[in-house]
Amino acid sequence: MKKLTRILLYVWALGLLGALPARALQLVYPADQTSVHRSDFLIIKGSEQPPLEGMSVEINGAKSDVIDISGADYRAAFQDFLILQPSFDPGRNVVKVAGYRGGQVVANQTATVYYLPGPYDLPPTDFPTFVMHRPEKEALCAGCHNMNPTPEQLAQTTPDTNPCAACHRRMLQDKYVHGPAGAFRCAYCHQPDSQPNRYQSPDGDAGLCNQCHQEKVDEFKKNKFVHGPVAVGLCSVCHDAHASNNPAQVVLPINDLCLSCHAKVSGAPHVVRGIRGEAHPLRGVQDPSQPGRELSCVSCHNPHGGKTEYFFVRNINGRFSLCELCHQK
Repeated sequence: MKKLTRILLYVWALGLLGALPARALQLVYPADQTSVHRSDFLIIKGSEQPPLEGMSVEINGAKSDVIDISGADYRAAFQDFLILQPSFDPGRNVVKVAGYRGGQVVANQTATVYYLPGPYDLPPTDFPTFVMHRPEKEALCAGCHNMNPTPEQLAQTTPDTNPCAACHRRMLQDKYVHGPAGAFRCAYCHQPDSQPNRYQSPDGDAGLCNQCHQEKVDEFKKNKFVHGPVAVGLCSVCHDAHASNNPAQVVLPINDLCLSCHAKVSGAPHVVRGIRGEAHPLRGVQDPSQPGRELSCVSCHNPHGGKTEYFFVRNINGRFSLCELCHQK
């Protein structure tokens, strides 16, 4: 089965879920007509009385076999829930679930979910972002999850003791992890009592980030020219607040990140044209000015700002001075 990779048999990863209004089948996460940025969980609830014995799941035409949920061990761990790791396609995904009892289909449920794999992808207006932390949704999980942790519990710094980690620890599996996230100090950035959704971040990007990164604010104030996202305080345009596989927790490899806005740079020779007509490399070679690092946009440009409109690194003013960082002969 290509579209469904495995049942997640990790009680620590999600735990059991509480009672739902009586219905034969319900797609709990992602909910119908919502959008998500992660293809990590597919959570389905079956009826409790009488219980379903099996479910099959179809995503965009790829259908699973009937998955047995009737065993005593399974029921003890997951009750009437089926938890899968899906593989959504970018864009619209049609999810069809069938419930079985006595070898016969006794219930059906269909939902449409919009998957956004890229950091800058936007959903259609009729697919709002899925939001979990509202009272009616938290009630689904309260049977086994601590949905009202105390400040002391939120301050726990290990995945085994912090209540947020029960569902969100996978967000920190990338190579570069933000300090507060790595220590599970989620409440540093997320407000437990925010409304209408709990755990929202206050003050927008800059107002929150600057509380810890004041040295960057002082640095930015010295620049005559400031990069647009920095000028308007949108740190998360470039940086992931939790973790990333890229240095500085940028949301894409650095050149891909820069070219997502500055696309014309890749369409013509950049910087200079050599005597044989070739352009200056932008990647794929070592950076002579920073041994051990690959040449990239940030080899020459400070992504936050600088003394010139081109944001040259090390506060260099002239182009020839910039070239001399590497070309010293």
